[in-house]
Amino acid sequence: MNRGSDISNSLTYYRLIALWVLSEAMLGGIIHGFKIPVSGLVAGSAAVICICLIAWYSPARGAILKATVIVAIFKMMLSPQAPPTAYIAVFFQGLLGELLLRNKKYFRLSCLVFAILALLESGLQRIAVLTIIYGNDLWKVINDFINGLTKQKVSANYSLWIGGGYVLLHITAGIIAGWWASLLPGLISKWSREKMYRLPVPETAGSIETKAAKKKQRRKKGVFIAWLLLLGLYIQSYYKIGTPLLPAHISLKILLRSIIIVLGWYFIIGPLVKKILQHWLQQKQNRSQAEVKQVLELLPVTEQLVLQSWNWTIRYRGWKRVKAVIKIILVNALDPVPGKKIVVLSGPVQTGKTTALVNWSTGRNDVYGILTPVANEKRVFMNIASRHLFRMEAKEGDESVLVVGKHVFSTEHFDRAAAIIKEALHKEGWLVIDEIGPLELRGNGFHDILKEVLQQRRDNILLVVREGLEEKVITHFQVSDPIRISPEQVAALL
Repeated sequence: MNRGSDISNSLTYYRLIALWVLSEAMLGGIIHGFKIPVSGLVAGSAAVICICLIAWYSPARGAILKATVIVAIFKMMLSPQAPPTAYIAVFFQGLLGELLLRNKKYFRLSCLVFAILALLESGLQRIAVLTIIYGNDLWKVINDFINGLTKQKVSANYSLWIGGGYVLLHITAGIIAGWWASLLPGLISKWSREKMYRLPVPETAGSIETKAAKKKQRRKKGVFIAWLLLLGLYIQSYYKIGTPLLPAHISLKILLRSIIIVLGWYFIIGPLVKKILQHWLQQKQNRSQAEVKQVLELLPVTEQLVLQSWNWTIRYRGWKRVKAVIKIILVNALDPVPGKKIVVLSGPVQTGKTTALVNWSTGRNDVYGILTPVANEKRVFMNIASRHLFRMEAKEGDESVLVVGKHVFSTEHFDRAAAIIKEALHKEGWLVIDEIGPLELRGNGFHDILKEVLQQRRDNILLVVREGLEEKVITHFQVSDPIRISPEQVAALL
């Protein structure tokens, strides 16, 4: 990949954003399903890895910030019940990544520092939330409770040890995640050369639902459990059921404080902050419609890649399976087709572009798709594999037509040509689409099938592009690292 290219020209950039979105939207559910504690640790590590890879594969200034806003927009769409603290974590990670990961010269050190600080923020945020809700009395209660159980003569500050251990756990995870993330670009290149990490051709993925995910309410559940525990301690101490574990006045103070703050947060402060944040994200969504649409189109493919990777590694167990899944996802997402070529053929009108392709494809059994030669002074479609011709232009009586300037095309026959392209989507060899022009740039013609081809095809693609529209087509369709040729160079294609 050309590391100096603009981020808008890289599908890899949007694949990484899609992975980050899925880690935010899906990983929480998986963690909850397996009853894994410290969920922020796992989700935060996944976000750190995605951000480090974005910095490596798309080093343009502002790329991480742009990705952060897109991830926050999808978090708003897919998990509207997420608390404001979840958005704080996402934006903190994005801003920190943008600041620390700019210099590729110190990439390994930058990844390490970034991961430690990002995960440290996650741990400190949890401790801060508990302190705000329950006050310093919570830590005093924990100390009294454990000292009471151990019956020590000298009281020890157990809450400090617990908090310190929790923070140390996040720092350790940050060191591991940051170091591994810094090595990943080289590892992915190595893994991509091993066939065991290559998935078979995937089936066409369905569309992803953008409706709100089921209400997880993990934070509310945690607060409710803590509240029940405090209520139980309060009742036990107040009514002297056995030896009181807590002085009644302290338990009452904690209980009242937690009720006031929790209710104030969830019914006043939280909704107000979330409303302001969602309004800002809605504005960003309107300004970033093209980027959001691009990620939205990649989400089904990325989601299927994750599921297919999990099913593909059924022969492994435990941690071995997790490692294999991660390798397969990264290889197939970031280096989907080793050696795959995307060729853009362009040139002035009537310089023999289609004729050169007709001659080049004659007698070959590895070239598929559609050409548009002239027959009887009219442009027609040609199925390359069968050499069958059928009309492109509409005739009188056609109900559905496409109009470009003075030309009127048959929608029915365009759909037929698109079906021929789709049928050859996963065939080995070359897939040719002639041609891409104004019709596609406005969302008609071969627009949809070309999107599908660029996202899913694992072999060579050749696109004939109207002269003067090359940059617009490459940018609009996110064509990654195209090889540009003229009609005279077609014969040299293998």
